[in-house]
Amino acid sequence: MKFRILGSLFLSSSLILAACGNGSDSDNKSEKKEETKSSSQVVKDLQSNAKDVKSYHTDNNIKVSAKDQEGQAVKVGMDVDEKNTAKLNMDQAGQKMTIYVQGKKMLAKVDDQWVDLSSQIENMNIDSSLDQLNYEKYAKTLSAFKDAKAKKVDDGYELTYNIKNKEDFTKLANASGNKDQLKQFESEVDKVSGKAILKVNKDSEIDSYKLNAKLTKDDETANMKTNVTYDKLNDIDEIKIPDEAKDAKKIEDLQGGSSNSPSSGSSSDKAS
Repeated sequence: MKFRILGSLFLSSSLILAACGNGSDSDNKSEKKEETKSSSQVVKDLQSNAKDVKSYHTDNNIKVSAKDQEGQAVKVGMDVDEKNTAKLNMDQAGQKMTIYVQGKKMLAKVDDQWVDLSSQIENMNIDSSLDQLNYEKYAKTLSAFKDAKAKKVDDGYELTYNIKNKEDFTKLANASGNKDQLKQFESEVDKVSGKAILKVNKDSEIDSYKLNAKLTKDDETANMKTNVTYDKLNDIDEIKIPDEAKDAKKIEDLQGGSSNSPSSGSSSDKAS
């Protein structure tokens, strides 16, 4: 089996598993001494507070590597404002890209050129992906950590979820809602082992998420590492698409006029 194709699946799945925001302000909680909580209570408090998240920044580093093959890595920094406008800075295999997503509008800057990808939002399932990245909805997917091992640390809790087999990994990922990817994952992988660590601070906010897993198919193995951190909780200013993006070229024009979906309106109108 070639892990190059499989790696792409893992990268996209990991983004869904990893990407999320952070929680609410809670000065009283930060000063209050608490008794040691169970994993179930830590997750319950986290999910309860998730509704207070309005904006955030997250950094996601994901890497898949296999023996004798070039590793695949993706770095994504994402800001989300209170209006759910997203700005992403991506670096995949040295290819850097800045993407703005605002409703049905998606503009990308690649090698100093702006490209209007709005017509591709539906084809690329962008709406669904951003919906899954919504902090409150993501927090609901962390229920598997209710069965994790909890460790109290100075600034909160660390929940360690041990992955002994494919079923454990599937349980961890199942709540992401991406059934197609999970179905493909189950058919492409024989064995999975590793651990996921969720760190929750003393204010019941997600601090970080780390996943380290070994994936096996037949006699081949690949390692997947995800490292996610969060900051600027409820402190992201309104995200505005730069004026220079008004001159973005439609992807259909750059592809020689071919289009997979109907075009509507000019990119100048969309970006104004």
